[in-house]
Amino acid sequence: MAGVEAVALGSDDLRPALARLDGWLASLGASLAGARLSASSLREDSETSRHMAAVNAAVDACVSDWPRQREALRPAEALARCLDQTIVLLVFGKFNAGKSSLCNLMADRFAAHGAEVDYFQLDADGRLEPCDRFTEGATETTSRIQGVRLGKRLVLLDTPGLHSATGEHAALTRRFADCADAVLWLTSSSTPGQVQELDELAGELRRAKPLLPVITRSDRYEEDEIDGALVKLMRNKPMADRCGQEADVAERARDKLAALGLDVAQLRPPLSISVHMARAEGESPAAMAAAGVDRLYSALRALVSPAQAYRRRKPAEVRLRHLDETLLGGLLALLWPALDRLNGLLDDAAGQLDRRGAQMQEDLWRAVVPLLPDLLDADALARDADAVCRELSQALDSAFRMAADVHLSAYRLAPHAPGRAISPGDTGFEDVVVAMDGRRQSTCVDATRLHAALERQIRDEVLQSVDAALAQCAASIHDLKDGAARLAAVLETHLHALNGIRAALRAGGQESEQPARPAGTRAGGMRP
Repeated sequence: MAGVEAVALGSDDLRPALARLDGWLASLGASLAGARLSASSLREDSETSRHMAAVNAAVDACVSDWPRQREALRPAEALARCLDQTIVLLVFGKFNAGKSSLCNLMADRFAAHGAEVDYFQLDADGRLEPCDRFTEGATETTSRIQGVRLGKRLVLLDTPGLHSATGEHAALTRRFADCADAVLWLTSSSTPGQVQELDELAGELRRAKPLLPVITRSDRYEEDEIDGALVKLMRNKPMADRCGQEADVAERARDKLAALGLDVAQLRPPLSISVHMARAEGESPAAMAAAGVDRLYSALRALVSPAQAYRRRKPAEVRLRHLDETLLGGLLALLWPALDRLNGLLDDAAGQLDRRGAQMQEDLWRAVVPLLPDLLDADALARDADAVCRELSQALDSAFRMAADVHLSAYRLAPHAPGRAISPGDTGFEDVVVAMDGRRQSTCVDATRLHAALERQIRDEVLQSVDAALAQCAASIHDLKDGAARLAAVLETHLHALNGIRAALRAGGQESEQPARPAGTRAGGMRP
């Protein structure tokens, strides 16, 4: 206790780091505004266009919510300022892990040695209000963040469980978790180190915050004979049992952290305690030692130095976590799957173009070529090949619009007039002399060569018109994929940049001023 009281608390100059974080946020907002998706050649009612609009709307919704999210961070920042001259330990764990009991025991011991002890609770805005001793019980009793100041330099924050039956309680715990300089992770010896608890442990370790695992309720009932009768007595678990559980929790925690890519060295050796046995034996020195409290004190002494290191950079860490998990994390959670979906739609659309083009060609050919004989017959007497070409052009234009509406309905095609290049050229209607009865001759109109020439022109125009339409569609798909890649690059670039700021903050140095280069992968191809 005297060692904790003697701790000298200083602060780093975090203005450069905070300025870099502010600059990062301004850059992200400007980059997102410049990377809005656009595809003017897509019809608004197409599935791809609707999904593109949904991506833009998701970005807009996230960015517009940034001020509100920033305001939500202020109570935690206010609490951190209020507790600025203390080492703050967050007592963290599933409900019924014995958090309130441990806090009360430590408060009792500090008070027994003449230290000032003040219990408090936090309102929704992070303001401290005096409160009574923590309620202990077998059910969830903590409905808000509550704390106790032990002497001048140590504060314990007792929290509703992160796996609370009440979602509001778990959210409250996460909201104020950044106020702590270190974490005591309490897990009951009945089910020590559960997987879901380790997931929450990993979340705290991502913030490079020192963490001490504490296995609570390290006691058990044993039968004994008193005055000839068998009775059940609560006793400390044997040291061999405690060491076995500590080793098991340590091993599974290391495996979990390694699987998550976290630094295993951040995990401090677990230890076991029994608050019940320390109290039952009158909190005597022997009882405290047997219950594991002396080991807890030693571990807490060793925790002070890394906790001080975190405390010196805490304001920047709080801002960093907000930008990383709330702002950028919210964007990534929405946009990675949305961009994956958009790219999938675009890939499907590109893969269907050839098939759709072949269907269009067939539809156009069947719609126009059968008209050719009747048109030739209608204009044969006038021998007006130009009129035939005009009527073919109109028929082909109408058929093209109908086929495009069927096969390319998702695209807004540029104005085009199929058939405008159809012309008789050097070929026209021909006069043919036919012998009637050997003595008389008759002249009639023949359109055989003109029919063949116009049929070739219809075929060429169908191919050219469909190819031109497909080229417009392909260009639209390509442009939108480029837009999706630019948006993904904005996310990737700022993800790399924020990681650089984080590394520099925790190393106590300055990150490179060179901007991170986009990874160049397809949208959604990279994951944080």
